[in-house]
Order: sequence, then C-alpha cells, then structure tokens
Amino acid sequence: MEKHHRILKSAGTISLATSLSRIFGYVRDAALASVLGASLSMDAFAVAYRLANLFRRLVGEGGMSAAFVPVFVQYREEHSQKELWEFARKFFYTLALVIGVIVAFEIAFAPFIVRLMAPGFLGTPEKFKLTVDLTRLMAPYLIFVSLTAFSMGILNSFGYFAVPALGPIFFNVAVICAALISPYFMAEPVMGIAFGVLIGGVLQFACQIPLSVKQGMRFQFGISFHHEAIRRVGALLGPSVFGIGILQINLLVDSLMASFLREGTVSQIYYADRVMELVLGIFVISLTTVLLPDMAKSAARKDINEVKKTLLFSFRVTSFVAIPATVGLFVLADPIIHVLFERGRFLSIDTERTAVALAYYAFGLYFISASKLIVSAFYALQDSKTPVKVAFVALIANVVLNFILMHPLKQGGIALATSLASALSCVQLLYIFQKRYGAFEWQKFVKGSIKIAIASTVMGIFCPAALHAFHFQTDKPLAWKAAVLFGTIGLGVLIYFGVALLLRMEELDFFKKFRLRKAA
Repeated sequence: MEKHHRILKSAGTISLATSLSRIFGYVRDAALASVLGASLSMDAFAVAYRLANLFRRLVGEGGMSAAFVPVFVQYREEHSQKELWEFARKFFYTLALVIGVIVAFEIAFAPFIVRLMAPGFLGTPEKFKLTVDLTRLMAPYLIFVSLTAFSMGILNSFGYFAVPALGPIFFNVAVICAALISPYFMAEPVMGIAFGVLIGGVLQFACQIPLSVKQGMRFQFGISFHHEAIRRVGALLGPSVFGIGILQINLLVDSLMASFLREGTVSQIYYADRVMELVLGIFVISLTTVLLPDMAKSAARKDINEVKKTLLFSFRVTSFVAIPATVGLFVLADPIIHVLFERGRFLSIDTERTAVALAYYAFGLYFISASKLIVSAFYALQDSKTPVKVAFVALIANVVLNFILMHPLKQGGIALATSLASALSCVQLLYIFQKRYGAFEWQKFVKGSIKIAIASTVMGIFCPAALHAFHFQTDKPLAWKAAVLFGTIGLGVLIYFGVALLLRMEELDFFKKFRLRKAA
C-alpha cells in the first residue's frame, strides 16, 4: 500500500505539472484554430506536425523512454557512478548522431514521405508543396525532442518528474507567440508557426540541462556503437519505435485516410485528437511515466509478482479516471469543441464535424490508456518484440476498418476505426501478458469497474440535463458559455464522486488516503 501511495503521489505531481502544460497546449491549439481555422494551410500543418509528433513519440519520448530507462536503471544498480555517467554521455552523442542522420533523410525525402502520409494532397499541388516545405522546416525538431527524452529518462530514473513535465510549457509558449506574431510579418503565417516549433524544441531541451548536470551528467564529447549498454538500448529501441507508437501510427493512418475526404477533415481530426491528448496527458501519461522506472526496478530484481501487482493497481486507478472521462467526452463533445475552438476562422460547421470525431475517439480512451500501461510493463521487462507484433496486427485492423467506416461516417468513421483498433491491441497485449506471466486477480477489478460504470452513467445523464437547465446557447457570450460548460463539468465530477461514495468504491479510497497523507 505504501508503494501505491508513492506512485499516486508521483503521478499527482506530474499531473499538476502536465495540467499546466496542457493548458498552454490548449491555448496553442486555440491560437492555431483562430489563425488557420480548418483551412488548406492548417491541413498542411496538421500533416507535417503529425509527422514530427510521430517521430517524437516513436524515437523520442515513447521509444526512448521505453528502451533507455530500464537499461539505465539496471546499469545504475550494477555499476559504479563513474561507469554510469560514462555510458550516459556516450549515449547522448551517439543518439544525437543517429537522429541527425534520420533528420537529413527526412529533409531529403520529404516529397516522398508526404506522398505516403497524405496521398490525397497530390490533387492540390499548393497544399502538397506547402506540406513538403513544412515537413522539411520542422525536421530538426526531432533532434531536440530526442535529447529532451534522454534527459527526461535520466531525471525520471532519479525520481524527478516535475521539471520534465513542465518542459512542454516552453514549447507551447514558443508556438503561441509564433502564431500570434506571424500574421503581421509573413504572407504565409503557417511558416512562422513552424519556426516556433523549432524554437520550442530547443527551449524544452535547455530547461532540463541544469538538473541533469546536478545529478552527475557531463557533456564531454564521446561516441560509441560498441558500448554494451548502448547496444542493449539500441536492441530495445528498434522494436520500440514501432511497438510503443501504435496510437501515433494509427493517427498517421487517420491523416492519410482523411486526406481523401473533403477539405478540412485532416484539421478536424487533428483538433479532436488534441482534446483526447489533453485528457490522456493529465493523468494516464503521468501514471505511465511513473510506472516505467518503478516496474523496471522490480523487473531488475526478477520480481514478476510485484510487476503484476503494480500493473493491476494501475488498471484500477486508470478505470476510475478514464471511464467517466470517456462518458463526459461523448455527451459533451459538441459544447467542448464549440467553447475551446469556435472563433476566428474556425466555423460552426468545423465544430460540428470535429465534435463527431471526438465522440468516436472517446470510445477508445480507456483502451488506449490500458494499452500504454501494459506496453510499459513489457518494456520494463525488456521485451520489445511482443508490442511490435501486437501493434502490427492492430495497424492492419485500423487500415481495414478505415476503409469500411470512413465513407459512411466520414471523420467519425476514421476516429471509430482507431478506437476499435486500440481495443483490439489492448485485448491482445493483456492476453499475451497473462499467458506468459500468469493471470491477474480480476475479482476486485471487475467489481470496481461495474460500480465505476454505474457512477459514470449517472454523471452522463446529469451533464446534458445541466447544460439545458443553465441555457447553454451558442449565441451567448464566450465567458458565459465557458462558465456554464466548465461549471457543468465540475458538477458532473462531484456527482461522480458522490455516487462513488455511495457505492463505497475501493478505488476512491486510494485517492482519499493519498490526499490525507499529503495534507498531513
């Protein structure tokens, strides 16, 4: 139980920092919506930025954390401090060299990459060329974000979570400033916004250097492809690039399919995804960030039962948060998109279409969350092959489902395909993990999930009724609409917790005990 409180405390710290970062992230996306709307320029930026994000998640934050953290934790337990930091500094420059080569290839082959990512843009030469230019301009961002992920892995391994979680604020501020300034100085504002992405990447990395140096990191030059630990990270990183990035690859498939639909669809998919990322980032990603080094320590001690206990605890906590969030996003999708984005060049028709995509994405929220947790467990056990195999099956399923659903449901079909593919991935990962390491004790989880579903249903009925009672109307002032919407969300959360108390949910006890311990 002591360990569970420590995990929640660390996750809570990251959640607070991440929440602040996500607020700035929303301001960034709102600025993009106001300046670019769901236009040709925004379609081009969404595809180019999604490519940058894909590499960030696969090679940077996602793959790097999954491959580097378990090896770094184990190396720290088995070697001296001098050997540990020699490994770290050599890996730093080796990583920079490898990523630099990838960036060079991305710049050189940008037209080919865009053809693969958005073949529908070939029918609009202006959009295709702009996407290529933006892809090349933002390519170096990968170098800085990969080095940021390296520093974040070191700091997380030492129990420092707040500074890495606050880093994206610097990135968001840079893009916000670029979005607000560019229309006054550039004929094509989206190019200025792309420069902002680069500057933000530099700032995000720079803010972590002082604390990394304080822990013992030194930056004397050194490259090695033969160092035993570096080779182990490389062996894990290769498969991780595909395995841990299933969601991002599926979202890339979404953009590809959306490029064949009406103009603005790519942008609408992008905005819906950003709202999903907002919800995921506040707690679920924070929890997985804490769990990876924790489970890596258990795995290094060969304590599989402790890994399983930690993972099951995480499932229960995630259910308590993700299931009501799914219901809330589904029933409030339209007013959420309206309040967050409908201004400037973002029109009411864009709100309607983006809300449809968000509602269908919401179906996959829990499965995406659970998959992230299970994948973290596999990587903590230094098994990167299993997630690759599962990701490949889910990717094929996503492509097939997109072809089936995208024409009758448009952007909604694309989002639903991703949700269904995420569910398939979650089931596969869970089945393989239990077959290999033994079954979980599901009784309390199932009992708790039923109670969570009941409380979420009550909340889901209350929220639309509250909006109607408070006369939420699109022609009202923005401040009034925001107050009504967020007031309704706040009341919905209170309703959810009230029913949770009545049903005596054990999951609620985790948070209550954590809160009391923190207050003490």
